[in-house]
Amino acid sequence: MCRAFLARRTAPSIMKSIKGVIQNDTQGDTQDGTQGVAKDVTQDVTQDVTQGVTQGVPQDEELDGWIEKQIRNNPQVSTEDLAKLSNRSSKTTKRHLVKMPHIRYVGSGYSGHWEVHDKE
Repeated sequence: MCRAFLARRTAPSIMKSIKGVIQNDTQGDTQDGTQGVAKDVTQDVTQDVTQGVTQGVPQDEELDGWIEKQIRNNPQVSTEDLAKLSNRSSKTTKRHLVKMPHIRYVGSGYSGHWEVHDKE
């Protein structure tokens, strides 16, 4: 009976000690090793994704010239088609068109067309 009493009394305190050791050991790993690994992985992934996406897609200044060329070749092209061809959103395409005052859309949405005037 005495052993059972001691086992019940000491088991919780032993478990607390073990939990404390495990928590301290885990925190040490996180502070020392894991954060560095996570930081390296995040940096590598970001670099790989950025490099993979931007290659072959017209950039900002190139995009303006590219849009103008597409409109000269096909004045009835829609902003949705321009967006798909450039791998950009239609909002990005429209934002670039607004910055180019020498390109105007004339007519209604269905039967209209783009006109490219000389830059002033």
